[in-house]
Amino acid sequence: MKASWCHVDESHPLIPGYTGYIPLKFYRIGTSFGNDSVWCVNTFRDIIGRKNDQKNELRTIAATTPQLPPICSNEEIIGVLDDYNYKHHPYMLGPVETKRSLLEPPIPGWTGFVPRSRVTEFGHGVRYHVMAENCYQDFKDMLDRVQPGPARKESKGESHVSKIHTHRYQRCYRPEGMLPKYTGHIPHERSGIGMTFGNVCRSCSACSHDDKSYGAYLAKKHKAKTDQEQLKEEQ
Repeated sequence: MKASWCHVDESHPLIPGYTGYIPLKFYRIGTSFGNDSVWCVNTFRDIIGRKNDQKNELRTIAATTPQLPPICSNEEIIGVLDDYNYKHHPYMLGPVETKRSLLEPPIPGWTGFVPRSRVTEFGHGVRYHVMAENCYQDFKDMLDRVQPGPARKESKGESHVSKIHTHRYQRCYRPEGMLPKYTGHIPHERSGIGMTFGNVCRSCSACSHDDKSYGAYLAKKHKAKTDQEQLKEEQ
């Protein structure tokens, strides 16, 4: 069966029961389906035609309008910019460096990614500016540990001495316990009945150790247990 199609007009309105899209149909009230479909399609076709005519007219004007002549040469513009740069930045040669350093925290309201912000406790109980500064400092210290050697470069204005002891801040579960109103997971919390929130946190095995991480604590504990078993077997 060969498909046939024709334009919607007064002689060929849409048949009743048609459930497809009809442009401008939501703005027609109180008329029949056939009159609505004819008026909406014709109006939409006229709007599209006017828009295309305006676009073609704009393209013709842009193509036929002569270009404006420059009021000065490129050398004069470069000279003015150099004079402005020397006037406001007399001790800097060449263009002004506008790239921010790695340790400069973003402005308040910035919603981009901040490294180490969701995997550490740097954002607990401090302002956004302080949290971002601590996270960037910790991220830089991690990069320095991964890429040691003379190839490492220090940015201008950055301090050579780390303000944060990243070794102790790698842990999420700290020996002093979690902050009040912490809603995350706490290991062995269900077994702490009759104790306060702080005592439950400090008593769990993930918080009570002094090692670098819980994995290092378990490895150390497993090694000590293995050594004791070997000593018993030798005796």
